[in-house]
Amino acid sequence: MMVAYHEAGHAVVGGFLEYTDPLLKVSIVPQGKGLGCAQCLPREQYLYTWKQLFDRMCTMLGSRVVEQLFFGQVTMGAQDDLRKVTQSSYAQIVQFGMSEKLGQVRRWWRSRSARPRPSS
Repeated sequence: MMVAYHEAGHAVVGGFLEYTDPLLKVSIVPQGKGLGCAQCLPREQYLYTWKQLFDRMCTMLGSRVVEQLFFGQVTMGAQDDLRKVTQSSYAQIVQFGMSEKLGQVRRWWRSRSARPRPSS
């Protein structure tokens, strides 16, 4: 039953947001590593605004919100959702320069060892 609520969370939250892809199907039939899925029909779009990326992240986190609201706790079922949201938010700041606080900056170093050190 938890899986049904989890997947419904994606669908319901996505339905209320302006910049989400149209919902194709919701399933609670286990497929591969997932116990269910909410599948959207992606638009043929390659450039996204901050608001569009934000709405996608909200849709991904809708599952956790529903778990918390209806069951008072969250499960580990949203681990892939959290991974995707973390990657997206990191990319928005570090790669795309979409941070209001940091401004239009892009990280240019490839590894931690190459990261510039503040001078003392």
